[in-house]
Amino acid sequence: MLKEISCELFKIGEQMRPPVQFHKGLNIVLGGEAGANSIGKSTMLLIIDFAFGGDAYVKSDAVRELDNHNIRFTFEFDGKPYYFIRHTASPGDIFQLAGNGNVIASLKRDEYVNWLSKHYEIDFTGLKFRNAISRFFRIYGKNNYNELRPLQMRGGTESQESAIHALVTLFNQYESVLAFEEQLQLAEDKIAAFKSARKYQFIPSAVDGLKKYEDNISIIASLKQEKADLESSNNQAVNSEEVEKANQANALIIQMQDARRLANQRENDLHIIELNMSQGVYPTEADLTSLREYFPEANLQKLIDIERFHNKIQTILQDELEAAKARLEEELKPLKQMIAYLEKQAEEIHPSIVFSKEFLAAYTHLDRRIHKLEDENEAFDTRNTLQNEKKQASDRLRLQMETVLKVIETTINRHMSEISDYVSQGKDNPPVLGIKEYNSYSFETPKDTGTGTNFKGMLIYDISILNSTALPALAHDSLLFANVSDDTIGQILALYAREKQKQIFIAFDRASKYDKMAQSIIRENTVLKLDADEQALFGRKWGRKDTAK
Repeated sequence: MLKEISCELFKIGEQMRPPVQFHKGLNIVLGGEAGANSIGKSTMLLIIDFAFGGDAYVKSDAVRELDNHNIRFTFEFDGKPYYFIRHTASPGDIFQLAGNGNVIASLKRDEYVNWLSKHYEIDFTGLKFRNAISRFFRIYGKNNYNELRPLQMRGGTESQESAIHALVTLFNQYESVLAFEEQLQLAEDKIAAFKSARKYQFIPSAVDGLKKYEDNISIIASLKQEKADLESSNNQAVNSEEVEKANQANALIIQMQDARRLANQRENDLHIIELNMSQGVYPTEADLTSLREYFPEANLQKLIDIERFHNKIQTILQDELEAAKARLEEELKPLKQMIAYLEKQAEEIHPSIVFSKEFLAAYTHLDRRIHKLEDENEAFDTRNTLQNEKKQASDRLRLQMETVLKVIETTINRHMSEISDYVSQGKDNPPVLGIKEYNSYSFETPKDTGTGTNFKGMLIYDISILNSTALPALAHDSLLFANVSDDTIGQILALYAREKQKQIFIAFDRASKYDKMAQSIIRENTVLKLDADEQALFGRKWGRKDTAK
């Protein structure tokens, strides 16, 4: 249980407050008789929530006004204290301390929450500790106190399915439906894989409907008859395997022809390059000297200079020709290897029956059309099978959930009826929870939809959950009591006080207006008393003009 919370900023005026001590059962943060606002009642509940792993306090007015600071807190399990410190600037890190204050371990928020879950012994299948307990820490600033939708968080906008799922896990019933959920998920995964395979054309598309499916059957029968007629027109018996071999051989021949054509092109290019490299492109100086016999007036020196320039260019071109030759030789190697491989494959296939090109084309066309239509129908059958599997898995899950939810609904309603009778001395109708399906519920008090009744119903619901599950604690802010009658509040206080093992944290004020029994309960269970100005949680109210920054 939560044993203690302290902060260096908790003050009475300028004097530091002592640590706030908590106990099992009811723990009251009490405001003054004037009902002063903004004195720290809700803030203290948010700090308690912070100790339980919540984050709402980080965004509170207190942190904005006072800047970031440390919160120290102590839990106790089996008589052993566990000390922690958490800073608002880095709430994702919680540090465990030794008794002397030295840090002995650093925990991430998820690790810390798991630690709490295990020590409170509610490490149930599918249960998330914060998701469970946060629903019942109804504090201003957490937006989880919609009296018309008490099962849902986020002001009642959380999906009903998520809220009911959390309830199932808190009642430790999730394991009984987990296998059915996994079966449904498996069916959905198969359908998703089937759709992806169709999208990327790994498998053929299914026909659109039963009529197209039946039309395909008719067309397949007609095509098979055409195929049989074609076979009978051939001079020799037709063997599908031999037809396939013939098609493969023809395909290999076409590939060989393409490969040989490319190889010939490369060899021709290579021949031209080798010719240029061996004979050169420009005349030699000896050739130019011979030219003088026919043209004695020619400027031989000028021609020789030009030829030397050409020779320099030829040297550059020689490098390029050698590179081109090497490239063509490299390209020829795989082409020759491919030709040799295709020739070997063609020899291995070697069909024993020779078919005409016309026969092969007609036969293959019919055969492929038949297979395409058969594949479409097979995909249709597969899709229907997968959809049926999903429906069956969904029906099994629904039936199992109905059984589980009926047990939970009955348990909660029985507890709420007992609590309501205690609170109203048997005069009022109790609130009723109706869980219609895994994703739909209703919550109402029959014949009474008043605001006070709705808030009373939510308080009763929370106490029923505390009584019937392993929920270790709940917190109720003073705003939840505002619309409820004084007599009812007095009875609810008495009900809170009956709890001896778990913890209930409430913010309350104006104690004197309640009867003596209620005042006695308040007096005995108050752990922190606050009031205006210097008696506020942090020793001041920053909303005052004289304290404004």
